Formats: sequence, structure tokens, C-alpha cells
Amino acid sequence: MPSLRTFRIEFDRPGATFAPGEVVTGNVIVDLAREKTIRALKLTVKGEANVSWERTRSTKNSRGHQRSRTDHFRGNEQYFNLTYSLLGDTGGELRMPAGFNKYPFNFLLPHNIPCSFEHEHGHIRYTTKAVIDRPWRFDHECKIAFTVITSYDLNAHSYQCIGVDDEINQSFCCFCCFNLGSIKVCITLPTTGFVPGQSIEATVNLENTSSVDVTQVCVKVERSLEFHAKTPYHSTKTDKAILKTEQIRRPFGQLSSFVSRLHVPPIPPSQLEYCNIINQHYAVRITVHVSGMHCSISKTYPILIGTIPLRSVMPSYQQNVPQPTAPVIQDNDPPPPMPMPMPMPMPISPDYVPPNVPYPGPSISFASSDQPSTSTNQWDMPPPSYEECMQRAASIKDQDESNYVHGVNEPFAPRYPVFNFPTPCKNIILLTKRCRT
Repeated sequence: MPSLRTFRIEFDRPGATFAPGEVVTGNVIVDLAREKTIRALKLTVKGEANVSWERTRSTKNSRGHQRSRTDHFRGNEQYFNLTYSLLGDTGGELRMPAGFNKYPFNFLLPHNIPCSFEHEHGHIRYTTKAVIDRPWRFDHECKIAFTVITSYDLNAHSYQCIGVDDEINQSFCCFCCFNLGSIKVCITLPTTGFVPGQSIEATVNLENTSSVDVTQVCVKVERSLEFHAKTPYHSTKTDKAILKTEQIRRPFGQLSSFVSRLHVPPIPPSQLEYCNIINQHYAVRITVHVSGMHCSISKTYPILIGTIPLRSVMPSYQQNVPQPTAPVIQDNDPPPPMPMPMPMPMPISPDYVPPNVPYPGPSISFASSDQPSTSTNQWDMPPPSYEECMQRAASIKDQDESNYVHGVNEPFAPRYPVFNFPTPCKNIILLTKRCRT
């Protein structure tokens, strides 16, 4: 009968979501049926980005015969890799007691590290591994991943969040000579900066003076990714995906207006700051489909996804929040400061490379011990919830790891902040609204 009944890592914060610059605390849980001889109990904390994909191409040999060759592209970027001892590690042996034991740990995350990210062709992942080093035997290992949310304040990028007021005119003809008239499309977006939980509101005004019918209007939220590999040579792979879509097939008259509201799901913020091998961008694509063999009318508008909403969207939110009926009690004495946990001294790993990008601003504060705050308390907005992303990893196993590592084959999905914005009304079509003239 094996003596190791339980071996796992637990974080003190439910959901295991943290911010750069924060002290992470938790416990390594070891439950032994009987006493065990070990050399040490070690903890390794690692943060890195990896990209990988395969590409098959045809080549010719010296005789002119074609054959297929598969290139394996790889890229890696390490942010930290630190190991320290929770028990032992003096060069000798010691006895780990039987029963249920907790070994506490805490470590300090660097400031300038990117947000957690998972995809089929790459990831930015933060993991913690505990190892029971045993003399003359295989080591026991367990591993767990946690989420790091790097702040992306839309207010600092407000110059990129200006609304859209666009007009598109398209004429139609038959056999390149007979004029069938034209369609004028007016597109309005109040802003181009959003956070998960918010709705992307797009208004499409149609003025159809042609004999071509509008069959449907599609509004899509798209994501564009770039993965950069350095091995066996520099190469870039692109990936595009549709995250949300709305299709309207109702009858459209000569004058009509369509209002679309797409809910932003839990997704990572734009641009993945501090990561040099994965780039990410979001956009809204609006397409007006028409009958016959004529080309559709389509336009794409870049948008930003952040972790802190724009101040300009907060007043409309506050109008929907119930106000307290009792008077607010004023307290002139400030509350005593809360003691901060002190991080354990951690030796520098030989693999550790200090990030070379300076941290541009203050670190994120935390409203409670459960989840990181997003600095929206000055707007009286409730803190966000943290929900799992749609994109997840089937496992957190590294290439050099065995399948016998506890927890390595468990799926993992990062958790991103989702704000509780008011639920918008359903999409509607108006028949009298005109485009601007």
C-alpha cells in the first residue's frame, strides 16, 4: 500500500487569480500513511510563454523526387523560474512525519509580467510545482497553474477608444452598365474600448435607394493572433477567430436602423503587454449582406479590451444602481493599516532572467483577500467577478515532464475579470430613422 495518500498545492485565495507585484500565499498538503525518509520538500514557481506549431512542405531531393517535410516551430520567453525549500535541503536526510501536514509558502510576483493566456498554438502560463525529493527513489511531484491578471486600464488608452461615426456608400450595377441605385450605411459605435461583461453597442442605419434587397446584417467580434517562433528559424503564424456574432434576417425597408448589443465574454486584455512572442488584437466587423450576385458591404473597426473600464461609461451604470436610503455614517478616524505578509526569501534560479521592460505605473491594489481589485472603487462600482475563459488548456504538462506528476493532466482555463454591467435591451429594428445627410 503506498504511503502517500494526498499530495497537492492549495492557494489561500479561491480561484487562484493574482496580479503582478502581489504576494501569493498557500500551502503544500502532504498526507502520509506512515513516516517517510526524504531529502527535501521543494517548491518551484515558474512563469513563461511558449508557442509551437507544425508546418508541412514539399521538397525535392537530388534526384528530383518530391517528399513531404514537417517543420516544428518553437518559441519561448521566460519571466521567472525560482526554486526554494520548504523542508530540509541541508544535504542530509530527514523524516517526514505521518499524517496530515501543511507546509505554508509565499512568493512575490514580479511587476512587469504579461497576463495569463491559453491557446492551441501558444500560452502564457504560471505554475507552481512541489517536489518531495527522495533518496534512491523516484521523486513525488505535484503541479498546479494559477492566473495572473495584468492591468490594462482603458483610461490610459482613451485616445484609442474614440467612438465610430462612419458612412459607407455603395452603388450597384447590372452587366457593368445598368445602374441599380445605391445603399448608404451609417455605422455608429459610442466607444471602442470595452471590458468583459460590457456590451458592444453598434447602430447600423440603412438607406436603400436601389433595387437590391438587404438580406441580413451581421455584427461580429473578431480576435487576431500572431505567434512568433525562433526555432528552427524565425516564423510567424496568424490565427483569426470569431468570438461573438449576431445575425439579423428580419425584413429591411428602404429606411431602417438596426441596434446590436454583443456581450463581451471573459477574454484576456488586448495586446498582451510584456510578451514579445504573442500579439493579440480585437475588432468589430459589420457586414450588410445583399441579394443577388452583388458584393456585401463590410467594414472592420479595431477595439480595445481592458481590465479597467472607461470612466465615461460609469455614469450610465450608476443610474441603474440602487442608492442607499439610510444616511451614510461619516468616520473621521481612518482605519488602521492592514499588515502585509512578508515574502519568504527566495534564491535566484540560474535560469532567471530579469525582465528588461520597466514597469510604467503603480501596482494594482486589492479590495479583499478573495480577488484582485481593478481600482474602480472611486466610481462606486461593485468589484468584478472572475470567470473562466472559453479557451482552455487540455493539460499543463511540459514536454520534459512525466504523466506521473500529480495534477499535470488536469485542464486549466485562466479566469478574467467580468464586470456586472446592466443587461441591455434586446436588439430592435426601427423603420423611420434616416442616415445623416
